[in-house]
Amino acid sequence: SAILLAGKGKYILGALKLTKFASLGSMLLTVGTYTAFYGFPYAAGMVGLILVHESGHALVMRRLGIPFSPMVFIPFVGASVAMERNPQDAYEEALVALGGPALGSLGALAVAGVAHLNHSQLMFALADFGFMINLFNLMPLGMMDGGRICGAISPYSGLVGLGMGGSLIWLGHITNPIFYLIMLAGGYQTGMRIWRPDENLPRNYYLLSNRQKGTVAGAYFGLVGSLITAMAINEKYKESPEKLMHERGRQDSFRFG
Repeated sequence: SAILLAGKGKYILGALKLTKFASLGSMLLTVGTYTAFYGFPYAAGMVGLILVHESGHALVMRRLGIPFSPMVFIPFVGASVAMERNPQDAYEEALVALGGPALGSLGALAVAGVAHLNHSQLMFALADFGFMINLFNLMPLGMMDGGRICGAISPYSGLVGLGMGGSLIWLGHITNPIFYLIMLAGGYQTGMRIWRPDENLPRNYYLLSNRQKGTVAGAYFGLVGSLITAMAINEKYKESPEKLMHERGRQDSFRFG
């Protein structure tokens, strides 16, 4: 969610709030920006799925009584619903982090259902985006959702996330400079989590019971497994862009031939 980095992200959010351009304004700006690249239907669907994801965080925060800021979208970066007070402990933080990909995955599943009912390749493509973005956010890295969730289970989970992120960069699967910044921030946060875990945090912040750790771990791995399965199933029905262009060309030839 919110691939907004501590530091620059907070200034961007502050600027948007000062100009009263939060929530609806930033959402419309993001839809407009994506429309220039992907067309309006796909752009609107992308932003809608991000909205559902962020709403999951907001719903859990409201349930826990944690005040939060208006939702803000930033094109090609993500969206954010910022907590206005720290969670009581790492368990609360993990629950908030789980809320986004949990509701976001249900939203993507609903889109996949519509795709099957209408045999819509647009909906299959949007479902694929929804599954992918929620799975990506579950990477156990830094302040991403997965980092917050797995950080409640073990301080060493961040090392796994750094290994995964480094592999994606090394293999050329990710070339976005923003992800490089996420990796740098994740490395710092992982080091602090291992060597100075309680700095600037309430005492025993990471002291979770075995039951709490089991709940978080079960929810996390269950969600990851479900998303991987859903993506694999969706891939069987989603046609490649090349095939869609070929079929569209054949239809145009038939129409005007």
